[in-house]
Amino acid sequence: MIVKLAQIKDAQTIYQIGLAAFGTEQLPLSVIEHEIASPRASYFISSSGFVGVTHILDELEINYLAVDPKQQGQGQGRALLEAVLALSGVHRFLLEVAADNVVAQALYQKLGFSEYYRRRAYYRNGEDAIMMEKIND
Repeated sequence: MIVKLAQIKDAQTIYQIGLAAFGTEQLPLSVIEHEIASPRASYFISSSGFVGVTHILDELEINYLAVDPKQQGQGQGRALLEAVLALSGVHRFLLEVAADNVVAQALYQKLGFSEYYRRRAYYRNGEDAIMMEKIND
C-alpha cells in the first residue's frame, strides 16, 4: 500500500473520505486546503484513507485518522500511522481518541502509544477523551 504526502490536488479526496468515515462534515474542505498549505500541518493519503498531523518542534500531533468504511479492517489505518511514525526528528507523538473507540485504542497501543491523560466528559455525547502518546528515544 502506498502512502504519500498529500498536495492541494488531494484535498477533495481527503474531504470525501472524511465525510464517509466521520458521517458528518467534521473536516471542512476549506480547513483541509488551509492545512495542506500550512508549513506546520500535513496530510498523508493512501488509496482510501488519510491522516492529518500538526508538527511543532519535536512533537507531532495526530489530529485526524480516517479510512473509508468500505476499506476498514484491511490495514489502511495502520499503514498510515506507520508512515507518520517513521518521520525523522520527532520525539513525541500525540493523539486523542474517544474512550468508547476500543478498536482505535487497540491499534494505537500495538504501535506503542500509551494513555497519559483522560479528559472527562469531553465530547458532546459525554464520552471521555483519552490522550495518548508515543515517545521516541
